[in-house]
Amino acid sequence: MIVNQKELAQCLGISTRRARQLKDEGLFKVNQPVKGYLLAQCVQEYIEYKINAETGRRASISKEEVQAEHEEVKKQISLLKLRKLRRELHEAADVEAYLSDMLIRFKTRLLALPPKLAMEIAGEEDLNMIMQTIRKALEAVLGELAEYNPDEIDGLQSVTELEEEEGGDDEEDEVD
Repeated sequence: MIVNQKELAQCLGISTRRARQLKDEGLFKVNQPVKGYLLAQCVQEYIEYKINAETGRRASISKEEVQAEHEEVKKQISLLKLRKLRRELHEAADVEAYLSDMLIRFKTRLLALPPKLAMEIAGEEDLNMIMQTIRKALEAVLGELAEYNPDEIDGLQSVTELEEEEGGDDEEDEVD
């Protein structure tokens, strides 16, 4: 027997709004040729829905959907691991530690400027020379903020640093 939404709601003892919500959730299938609901099928689906709701299982998720969702999560995890290996992604704790260390070093160098500059500028009467000295000192300190090496965030040395160290060791060995 084919019924409309209002009749289906009355048979199930629910409101038409709730029947519409359940249809939107994929519970009731509309019979396409006649534009109505098969009453027997909808009653059976509703009973299964209520049983599943009482036992704590979701009626709308199938095993395939769960597996597909699980595979999607695994794919996203793999992509994140790949980005981390490529140094495109860093752990938040590592970034926080790196930035904290960098800002502490910057603050220390910035606070050391006045006494250092006072000694260099003392007795200098040329205003342009004083400004140039201050500018060079500030640029040197600010240069540290501009330096970013993603390998330092993870506590690793970059390939170029390793090569420089290896090259530097060879030169020291030759001198001795």
